[in-house]
Amino acid sequence: MSENRQLRLKRNIKQGEAISLDLFDMITEPIPEPGAGQFLVKTVALGTSPAQRAYLMGSDSRFHEPLEIGELMRGRGIGPVLKSNHPDYKVGDIIACSTGWQDYSIQDGDQTKMPVKTLQKIHAPHEPLYLHLGTLGASGFAAYYGLLDVAKPVKGDTVLVSSCAGGVGSIVAQIAKLKGYTVVGIAGGPDKCAWIKSKLGVDHAIDYKNEDLYEKLAEYCPNGVDVYFDNVGGETLDAALKNLALRGRIVICGLISTEYHEPPLPGPRHYYNLIYKRARMEGFFVWDYFEQFAGAEAELTDWYKQGKIKPTERVFKGLEAAPEALQSLFAGVDTGIKVIEL
Repeated sequence: MSENRQLRLKRNIKQGEAISLDLFDMITEPIPEPGAGQFLVKTVALGTSPAQRAYLMGSDSRFHEPLEIGELMRGRGIGPVLKSNHPDYKVGDIIACSTGWQDYSIQDGDQTKMPVKTLQKIHAPHEPLYLHLGTLGASGFAAYYGLLDVAKPVKGDTVLVSSCAGGVGSIVAQIAKLKGYTVVGIAGGPDKCAWIKSKLGVDHAIDYKNEDLYEKLAEYCPNGVDVYFDNVGGETLDAALKNLALRGRIVICGLISTEYHEPPLPGPRHYYNLIYKRARMEGFFVWDYFEQFAGAEAELTDWYKQGKIKPTERVFKGLEAAPEALQSLFAGVDTGIKVIEL
């Protein structure tokens, strides 16, 4: 390929509108040349995150700085270094970084100008490389540190996971199972519930679309929820709060069910249980663990090699499929981690 394709924002997304290719202009530019202290990365795969919708919202964005019209769509990708003028990054190194939605990107390795560190050299790459954006990457790291470092489950705990068929939730459930905890997964629809039982091995599955969440939590967690790994917020968080065990822990990883709701929804009603149950609710940001990623990567890789963790990536093909892949996070029609292979 002699040109660099890019997806740039053409217009802001409207409230309730699905993310689609219509929001972007596909342009081509010459492949950039790295300058002094820079290196060129070829993007072979892109990851997805619910936060990316906020980039498209213009002045309506409440949580993340929006894109300007004409700006390259932000996103995390992975690929090899093709050219380098940087002493720490050699040709052939595999890099996961903020590539944007494009075929090639220039990186300089300087992470001091960013609010958090995100550029990661993959020291033991595995094929397909998109695993390092998902199961062996940011999704896996969020599951690993959120569960094991923030929640700190102990023997005998019951772990409740929302969006259990999703990217992070599917890894949380598998880690919790291999550690020996009872796992209750929440998913939408009978197909997803069957999937989290057969693929992930959860002990119990709750179909929030067709079952009473409060009744099922009482049935499957008779002694209360020891750990709730929250990916959705909203009514599901409220149900977990109501059913907390003594000294229960709630880990706030995401709030996809409420983050983009207009008008903003009111907060949980049952937060008083944090007092009565002497419980703890804590948010975390996976990039705060950047300096510790090597430890999580090593253990996740060992589990993957041993078949103890099964990758859940759902692969979309081609740069033009990136909007569809991102929209699938909100549509609730697919399972697993959504990645785009270029």
